[in-house]
Amino acid sequence: SVRISPHMASTPPLLLKIALSFLCYLLTSQCLSFSFAVVEAADPRPNVIVILADDVGWGDVGAYGSPSIKTPVLDGMIREGLKFNYLYTAQPICTPARGAMLSGRQPVRVGMYQNIQQVNGSSCQDAPGQSSVLWWNSVGGLQNDTLLLPQMMSRGGYHTALVGKWHVGIGRHYEYLPMQKGFNEFYGTPLWHMTDMGDEKEAPDVPLMEGNKILGRLYKDIDTSELTQMYLARVLSIIDAHKSDPFFIYYAPDGTHEPTYASKAFQNTSARGVYGDAMQEMDWSIGQILNKLKDLNLDKNTLVFWSSDNGPALYTRSIPTMWSKLQAGSAGPLKGGKGTTWEGGIRMPGVAYWPGRIEPNRVSYEPCSLLDIMPTLLELANVSLPNGYVLDGVSMTNILFNSSSKSRHEFLYHWRGDTLYAVTYGHYKAHFWTQGDQMYTIPEMQQHNPPLIFNVMNDVSEQFPLAGPQDDPQYATVLAAVSQAYQREIASMVKAKPQFNICDDAAGMWSPDLPTPPSNVTCCVGGGN
Repeated sequence: SVRISPHMASTPPLLLKIALSFLCYLLTSQCLSFSFAVVEAADPRPNVIVILADDVGWGDVGAYGSPSIKTPVLDGMIREGLKFNYLYTAQPICTPARGAMLSGRQPVRVGMYQNIQQVNGSSCQDAPGQSSVLWWNSVGGLQNDTLLLPQMMSRGGYHTALVGKWHVGIGRHYEYLPMQKGFNEFYGTPLWHMTDMGDEKEAPDVPLMEGNKILGRLYKDIDTSELTQMYLARVLSIIDAHKSDPFFIYYAPDGTHEPTYASKAFQNTSARGVYGDAMQEMDWSIGQILNKLKDLNLDKNTLVFWSSDNGPALYTRSIPTMWSKLQAGSAGPLKGGKGTTWEGGIRMPGVAYWPGRIEPNRVSYEPCSLLDIMPTLLELANVSLPNGYVLDGVSMTNILFNSSSKSRHEFLYHWRGDTLYAVTYGHYKAHFWTQGDQMYTIPEMQQHNPPLIFNVMNDVSEQFPLAGPQDDPQYATVLAAVSQAYQREIASMVKAKPQFNICDDAAGMWSPDLPTPPSNVTCCVGGGN
């Protein structure tokens, strides 16, 4: 069979038949007759599945060195695809990290931060440079002037679906939920699964939703431990229903977020407690998705990308009131975890998998960011942003398809809340601010002038800051470059209105099945999950 290019398909049929007959003669010298059909070009737009895990660390995947969690599917994707060794999240905590991936913009540029907070029931206090999230009673969310990946993919003719955790806004009247932000389908939770709220007089249990409709409440109507199985079934049904359309599926399982959970079939199957069980169930679920793509002959036209929103929740090991010391992941050799801008909080495991397009068994040592997901997918989908619209991410198609390509980022900027904490320059990283190495148990912010500079290629655990040229002949050059970049980024960043500041007990997920309490507007508590 012969596939005709789009340009040939517009050629007059008689001329095309003559040309093909002559070509056949030249190739075989035996073409006594020739019949043909003009074949329409295959849709060049790939299907896309982005899988974003929750609080998974560098040390939780077999191919990244986990000694106790079995991840044969992710390991296989890495063997057959592209493994990222220097992939960074935009911030080390859920809401801003997810908002950044969906917008291609730094969280501070889209309002995903908090700069005032309520402390122990007191009046509002300044809260610079803190890791925070949207709570059940937060009134904020991603604003309408921010273009999101599902909106743009939908404009490009894609069917868009979110299955799993949202956590970038609810609003007073559901105005920030996924269906209002470009997704054609939503099946999941507006927040993470939190915990059982008991009689729900002070706070509602998190609902499972389909579109804008509440299907039931976790811990009450829904067996939370079975969520991954429920999410998987929905992803598979979406692929079946839209196998003839280009689709974009954002699959966001959250079983690895404390309080961790795994379905009955996966409980007590790992050597790492319930967290390991949750990891292995997620890995298995990804395998079922890949099998479905292969069964439908979609695997060679589908890009599958997997990573995590931020590093592991190490604080569960040091706070007695937390659920279990085994409900957190591992950063492996990296320092710190969730909530910090050390490598363990922001450097993510990741893999891009596309059989026939991405060369197998490749490893990228180029600095990339989850901010790059949106511009990369828009390039592949042939969707353009409005002129002058600013993204902080860049397309990494060159990294996906060319093993010799370099990162398009000269610098990566690591914000925490409204404060720029660190700058990555190649394999050098400069900390201008630090605040301990764990959330909740951390000291005050500490400024560093000159910054702490590490070569994270040689010193992966950030144990030995460079003291001068005697430690690295490039020290003076690196110091000048990162210092100038730090000042440029602060001067040029246009910060949006913070969306995490204001809470109201009447906002969120009460109606229609629970009575809404009186409005009680105040500044939100600090911290996050």
